[in-house]
Amino acid sequence: MVGEAEIDRLPIDLLAHIFVLITSFTDLAQASSVCRKWKQGVKQSMGRRESLSFSGWKMDDDSTARLVRYAYCLKELDISRSRWGCQISDSGLYRISLAKCISSLTSISLWGITGITDKGVGQLISRANSLQHLNIGGTFITDESLHAIADSCPHLKVSC
Repeated sequence: MVGEAEIDRLPIDLLAHIFVLITSFTDLAQASSVCRKWKQGVKQSMGRRESLSFSGWKMDDDSTARLVRYAYCLKELDISRSRWGCQISDSGLYRISLAKCISSLTSISLWGITGITDKGVGQLISRANSLQHLNIGGTFITDESLHAIADSCPHLKVSC
């Protein structure tokens, strides 16, 4: 096409490969707002990710659940609290638990997330039956969650 920019000729698969290398969610959000093709490339890049870490990002239930829903190849999920705070609640854990990738997760870190309870942890863990590593340190969960973890995670190797 005459006048077409070089970047517009890139196939979506190649754009998605490039976007996988971007770790900043802010940058990915900006890239997805450039045009429809880039938005599709960002979505595909999320689908290819095997690891997502929200540690260090100010995330809420909606944005976290939306990103996890796109990441259908996800194996490792880190939503630990950091200085800026990942503000995840039981509602967010419930929405995350509905993502297709949850049954394939091998590692989850909920370290320091004080807004969650046994109800949210139980919901998430009941669907994460491939889990091998779990970090629940710094939370206020009780023995109820520990029993749910023992019942639902037969492959668990490390829990802290």
